[in-house]
Amino acid sequence: MKISEVSKKVGLTVPTIRYYCDLSMVPSLRRDVDGERIFDGEAVLWLEGIKFQRELGSSLSEIQTYIQLSQQTGPAALRKRHEMLLNQYEKAQKDVDESSERLQRLENKIELEEKIIKGQKADSLSAARRFST
Repeated sequence: MKISEVSKKVGLTVPTIRYYCDLSMVPSLRRDVDGERIFDGEAVLWLEGIKFQRELGSSLSEIQTYIQLSQQTGPAALRKRHEMLLNQYEKAQKDVDESSERLQRLENKIELEEKIIKGQKADSLSAARRFST
């Protein structure tokens, strides 16, 4: 598969894919006789995993470590991968909690403005309080 096809399939830009490949983050990547990258199903899986890890907020060095651990078997590698996943889960849960708090605050602001629009409440807030409440 050509890099442009992989880009569309995975949802990463061509320069980003090249960058990840140059960092040796796609272990199964091969090249043809002209030096062009050859992407197979395995390479696509690596790129999808990298994209997911980036969406979680993982740094490139964390992803590289996880890639290395993913290529290893045995209890030590398994424990390290598991620990990394637990840390990512905790970060993701924190993001969800913070998003829920923002959503609740937004709902409260909307409810207040709807009451003002309907004449059920006076618009007595200062501009700064209206903005921040």
